[in-house]
Amino acid sequence: MGRDSEKWKEEKERLAKATLEKRREGYSCGANSQSLEEIPALNETPAPHLSEAKRERIERELLKDFVLESSDGDLSSKVSYFVGDITKLEIDAIVNAANNSLLGGGGVDGAIHRAAGPLLLAENKTLDGCEDGEAKISCGYKLPARFVISTVGPRGEHPEVLRSAYSSCLSLMKENNLRSIAFPCISTGVYGYPQDSACCVALRTVRRFLEKHGDNVDRVIFCLFLSEDVALYRERMPIIFPSQRSEPEGGEGGDTSATTSPKEEETEEKVKEGEDLAKL
Repeated sequence: MGRDSEKWKEEKERLAKATLEKRREGYSCGANSQSLEEIPALNETPAPHLSEAKRERIERELLKDFVLESSDGDLSSKVSYFVGDITKLEIDAIVNAANNSLLGGGGVDGAIHRAAGPLLLAENKTLDGCEDGEAKISCGYKLPARFVISTVGPRGEHPEVLRSAYSSCLSLMKENNLRSIAFPCISTGVYGYPQDSACCVALRTVRRFLEKHGDNVDRVIFCLFLSEDVALYRERMPIIFPSQRSEPEGGEGGDTSATTSPKEEETEEKVKEGEDLAKL
């Protein structure tokens, strides 16, 4: 480990200068990475059919004391949900839902450390940990993502801390001139934050950030595994990031509940494949 304690600096510097082709030679996932171009933005994704009563209920919960401010451009083009492995995303940064030590753990934390290789741990040992609601940035090493932004969410339902965790990651993204980032569902695993409440905090926080800084962002991705999370984000994202398109596919008022699009079928298949990993 003594060698790794110095090697991470050399490798970080090398990767910062490397071409994309050279970086791809070292990916732990081989040729199985997924680029940003392969992930449709929300405005390219069919919205789920919601009854009027259910839509009104979600709007009351999601938009309570929260006004959608005007912004330049269509914010629905700046966000996506992705059902799959966050360690295979070839984007600027992925977020690690870490513990205070930043030295690895279970679930997504362990998966990111395994995919990045031991130099992520070596660099993180120099960061002096991370407080709840804060974030630290490291090189991605063997990951397709150029950087890992580690944050520590709250244990239990503490909205201010969770909001700070998302905001801290977005701030590091902006400070480092990064344009794409992917979030797992922070604190909803062993930390016990209720999924629906955590989804609300995540979407509101990202919405506020994009209202101010959307011009500097290509995409914010919500990386999901569990079917409950997929349902929450699919239903709520079009409400807090309404598309500027005049009419949804199928025409206004059309009942799309009886049909399933290829995108929806692919999403359901990925959910079934990924739920066991998410529970680790």
